Amino acid sequence: MLKTKTFLILLGGIFLISACSALPASTPTATATATEILATHTPTITPLPSITPTPTASPVPTTAITPSDPATCQVVSVVPTANPTAQVLMPPATADDWSYGSDQASITIIEYGDFQSSASAQIYTLLMQLQKKYPDEVRLVFRHFPLSEQYDKDLLAAQAANAAGAQGKFWQFANQLYSKQSDWSSLSTDDFTNWAYERAAELGLDAAQFKTDMLSQTMVDDVQQTRNNAYTLMAAGTLTTDPYLFFNELPVAPPYSLDSLTNDVEYFKLPGKAYSECPPMTIDPSKQYTATLHTEKGDIVIELYADKAPWAVNSFVFLAEQGWYNNSGFYRVIPGFIAQAGDPSNSGMGNPGYAFTNELTPDLRFDEAGMVGMANDGNNGNGSQFFITYDAVPSLDGKYTVFGQVTSGMEVLKTLRPRNPATDAVPITPDPILSIDIEVK
Repeated sequence: MLKTKTFLILLGGIFLISACSALPASTPTATATATEILATHTPTITPLPSITPTPTASPVPTTAITPSDPATCQVVSVVPTANPTAQVLMPPATADDWSYGSDQASITIIEYGDFQSSASAQIYTLLMQLQKKYPDEVRLVFRHFPLSEQYDKDLLAAQAANAAGAQGKFWQFANQLYSKQSDWSSLSTDDFTNWAYERAAELGLDAAQFKTDMLSQTMVDDVQQTRNNAYTLMAAGTLTTDPYLFFNELPVAPPYSLDSLTNDVEYFKLPGKAYSECPPMTIDPSKQYTATLHTEKGDIVIELYADKAPWAVNSFVFLAEQGWYNNSGFYRVIPGFIAQAGDPSNSGMGNPGYAFTNELTPDLRFDEAGMVGMANDGNNGNGSQFFITYDAVPSLDGKYTVFGQVTSGMEVLKTLRPRNPATDAVPITPDPILSIDIEVK
């Protein structure tokens, strides 16, 4: 199957996936080893969609295809539920957490991080950029996981941030720690303590109170408690990578980039756009259906096989007319193999809230360029994602539903930006499908 991300999620995943200046005043709400061919990503709560290298298309002997039974459809989850282990062991976000963003946000990102590692500093910058991009939809929660075995001032830095938080400026102090990490990371513990006092004064904190709080047993115990909680999660296998990110209690693996995290946010927003039931069967198999995909580089015209793959065509037409595909990208483009699209989040994990079974027939094969197929989850479940072949790919025969063929626009397809989330360090922005028009004769 064609997987594009391994869902430890935050979804980071397969996609791989600067310091913030002014921070708004914020009072802490104390405040697939897969046989990767072509498939949508079926989220699981362990590896966030990860992709294995995509095989090069190569001729194989003709595969015997057994006609499938008539397709059936069922409602499916768009986003998986959290791992029960994580739900039991990881405390939900509460008023005791250091929280940044609206309490009403639909997406809560919990980070278990430290202040002295460069990886956490980079993640901090990305998360702040992400929250700025989605101010009403994303809330950040920071939990201390000082790596004191590796970094000698991690515990002190966490205590200093908490001391600033006691005066309503946790995030401002965190910004100082991360943006000026190179200034203090090599200092002695005594010099760092003085450095922290100076930063507190610059932020207008009560200096005497800050000093008392920073070194108090209460601060030491608080930091140690969150650290112990993190180790409990690690021992249970819930924390498996560093840094540790959770989107709505679902872990997401690195590497991270702003683009990959944006895709993850869009993925978590999909339930608000997805459907709660399968679409009604409205197409007429005796009629001819044509889809015109409008892109910035020209149009791609597809003849749809309503008589041979009625469920696939019915779903595609329904979603196109509903605008589901508008502005979604060709997020996976591998010249000589396929161009894959149909996921509004461009994460490779999206589905429309329902799945229907394959429609296979010996009459339709991936035997030439321009064949259009449904990407599936490897378990006979098709949703909204589809692909177009650049060449004959007989290895896909009998595994994916063929539901159309490009009649014009292959030259446009060949100009799409190559993009493979499985191998690209930082995938480029995908070429978008602006809209799709359906014509019926």
